[in-house]
Amino acid sequence: MKKSLLALAVLGAFAATASAQSSVTIYGLLDQSVAKGNTGTAPNAGAPAGDAWTVQQSAGSRLGFRGNEDMGGGLSAQFQIEHRFNPDNGGLTNAASFWGGRSYVQITSAAVGSVYMGREYTPAFWPAVKSDPFGWDGVGQIGAAAWAGYLTPNNGGVRSSNTVGFRSANWGGLTVQAAVGLSETSGTGRVQGFNVEYSGGPIYAGLGYESIENGSAANDGQNVVNVAFHYDLGVAKLMAYYAKAGTGNLGNDDSNVFSFGTRVPLGGGVLKAQVNRQTFKAPNPDLKLTKFGIGYDYFLSKRTNVYVDFGQGKSSAAGVTNKSAYAVGMKHVF
Repeated sequence: MKKSLLALAVLGAFAATASAQSSVTIYGLLDQSVAKGNTGTAPNAGAPAGDAWTVQQSAGSRLGFRGNEDMGGGLSAQFQIEHRFNPDNGGLTNAASFWGGRSYVQITSAAVGSVYMGREYTPAFWPAVKSDPFGWDGVGQIGAAAWAGYLTPNNGGVRSSNTVGFRSANWGGLTVQAAVGLSETSGTGRVQGFNVEYSGGPIYAGLGYESIENGSAANDGQNVVNVAFHYDLGVAKLMAYYAKAGTGNLGNDDSNVFSFGTRVPLGGGVLKAQVNRQTFKAPNPDLKLTKFGIGYDYFLSKRTNVYVDFGQGKSSAAGVTNKSAYAVGMKHVF
């Protein structure tokens, strides 16, 4: 009898060990707000169109699955698939891509890093999104202006499909990432880029680059380079960001953007504020777009917060009026 109990205990230990070596996690985020803007015509990322009351999301709502398998010897395998949707009507944010958020598989060496393939954020996205106090969410966000005009006229930007990439391990706070999104037979161009990031103590610094090659004449040669520097004072995190882009035909047009932001812990929540200015040299010489955003997140729990955000966009173009918007909402993460 004792031998049988011992055998069962040993088998149970082995089963627990095997189970611990592999895991799959279900996660998600739901965000809804009531937003309203005026009828201004200046660009204002995240603002609802017109002046109608609108139920919309600030952060992109999602349902995802990620998994990890420990293969021993410092090697492991991971996957992640993420579906994006609109909670207000249950519809897809991208009808052409059910797993439009992320969809990749990778092999990881603990000492070296990960090789991944699939659909994933481009390397230059990370210095940009980390430098937006709003995280590219809501009416106060910097958003696509962080690309200095690169995102709008072409197919590059936040994510690339058909990607082969490498993410390094963390070497004393330093990481590097490089990726190529293959054009295959679509003729829309190959997206390629890299980043170098450092995070240690109160300091974050990042450098990113992305370009489109071998595409149509309207896309080929377009590029963006961005740099970021943050310093966490404890009472406030300060963020500075700059990007320069070559846009238009063969990347011959030129624009840049500066932004300054902060996140301040305050009264059980976080105060967020940012201002950015985008300046064009061509094809609209001396055009200046300015965006100011301010907001506050109050945390009801580790997973749920309520927020109020405000943003205003201005343009130096003749006849363009200021676009203001505000939103009051809630977000739940699981």
